[in-house]
Amino acid sequence: MIKLKFGNLEIEIYDDPTFSLLSTDNSRNYFRHYLGSGALDFPVSQHGIRISNNDIEINNCIIIGSGGATGINKNSALLDTDKVLICCCNTVFCLSVPDLELLWQTQADIATCFGIHKLDNDYLVHGELEVSRIDSFGKIKWQFSGMDIWVSLENQDSFTITSDSIQIFDFCNNKYRIDFNGKLLTPIQ
Repeated sequence: MIKLKFGNLEIEIYDDPTFSLLSTDNSRNYFRHYLGSGALDFPVSQHGIRISNNDIEINNCIIIGSGGATGINKNSALLDTDKVLICCCNTVFCLSVPDLELLWQTQADIATCFGIHKLDNDYLVHGELEVSRIDSFGKIKWQFSGMDIWVSLENQDSFTITSDSIQIFDFCNNKYRIDFNGKLLTPIQ
C-alpha cells in the first residue's frame, strides 16, 4: 500500500485482487472503474484508490489492467500537484485529485510498468521492456529498449535517475546510460 498526502486528504493506493467487475458481492464497491486495454476480457492487476479526510472516505475508484502483472511498490504511483499517476500492468493512469476523474491513460510498455518518476514537467516510466518519457498530457515523447528486460539479477536497483542521465541494468547485467532525450551516452558494458 502507498499513502500520499494532498493537503488534509490522504490517498491510499492498494492491490485489490479479489475485486470482480461483474460481481455483486465484492468486499469493496467503487464509485468509478477505469480499464486499460484488454482488461475487460483479461484483467490481470487491480489497484484501488481511496481518498479520505480524517479517516472518512470521500471518494474511491479502481483501475484494472491487462498485460504483465503489477503490485503496489514505492514507485508505483506519484502525486503531482492535483494529479495522481499510477502504474497498473502496462498502463499509466492519470487521475485528478480529489474527484478521481480519469484525465488520461497511456500504455507505456508492451508488458509491465514497474515505476513512474517525475522529470521536469514530464514523467519517466521504468517498464519491463522500455524506458519511456511521457509528457503531462500522457503523450509518449520517446522510448528506449535494451537487449533484454529491465530487471537486475544482481540485487541492485536496475533503474536510477542521476542529475544528468538515467542508468539502467538489464537481465544479462548489461549497463546502459541514457540522457533525458532517450539517447545512449555510453557503450553497453
